[in-house]
Amino acid sequence: MPFPILLLLFGYLGLQFVLSGPFIQLLVNIISFRLFKFRWLTPGILLPGLWVWARHFTIFFPGELGTDIVHAKGSFVHFRISFSNLFKGKLIFRGVNVRSFHMDYTNRVESRKKIEYLPKRGRIQFKLEKVSHSSIDIEDKTLTPVFNIQIRDIKVENGVLDAGSPLEILFRSRMGSCRLGREGLLRTGTLKGGDRGYLTLSGITWGELAGLEIIPLPLFKKQVHLTLEFRHIDEHHTDFEGTLLHTGLGEEEESETYPFRFGVDWNDFNLPFDLALRKLIMELFLQTKLEGLMARTLQTIAKGIRFFLGKD
Repeated sequence: MPFPILLLLFGYLGLQFVLSGPFIQLLVNIISFRLFKFRWLTPGILLPGLWVWARHFTIFFPGELGTDIVHAKGSFVHFRISFSNLFKGKLIFRGVNVRSFHMDYTNRVESRKKIEYLPKRGRIQFKLEKVSHSSIDIEDKTLTPVFNIQIRDIKVENGVLDAGSPLEILFRSRMGSCRLGREGLLRTGTLKGGDRGYLTLSGITWGELAGLEIIPLPLFKKQVHLTLEFRHIDEHHTDFEGTLLHTGLGEEEESETYPFRFGVDWNDFNLPFDLALRKLIMELFLQTKLEGLMARTLQTIAKGIRFFLGKD
């Protein structure tokens, strides 16, 4: 065998060894020391296409330095790293397929302190081909009382999760659904072209959804039934239009129906998921089309909560 070909062969085998599953696991755990632990059963990152598949993977952040505590595990994951985008300074994971994923997340650091560590929008993305049989349990210890919510039966098909703007996954998935909290149900999807879609939400209170139960206002004790349609104007702007229905906990309380219409610039939502969600809810409240006393009351509440949360 000619020497140059032999040299290339040994170079390929050496690089493949460095990218092998056991070597990456060992290297990552040595570098991370006690900050987090990482385990997976996989051959590693396979050349030349940068394919990855793994079974029984676990990621654990113990939070020993007062940081968030995260324990995530799954039975199967498959994806490909986009080689061409690496030269553009972007990390894009394509064809992500995840099964039986569960994460316990304990938030111990105020979300506003994390904003500066988020990547810019579009810099790190997960192109989700399919996510199924998954769940997330969230506990936020930065709120008083401690806020808890469970997200069950997560299903996503052909979605985009942007690490810098995670809220957008709700509006950039071909199909998605999950159960929120005690009785909440969320469904979302886009039409074939991808520029139009819908979202419905029912069976959950605003307080339970956004972690605002600590605010003693009757509005946040009411169940919300939300139906909206959205249209992506371009990569950065989206218009929303829909109907918001509030129902009280008691049978004697009347339901209240409010139409709304507004637009957002996603460059203003380069925020952690919880802050972005609250910002979107506040925008919805401020833009709800009401008349008379109810309009002034609802918008005054929204402005008060915006002040309570602090300006973005």
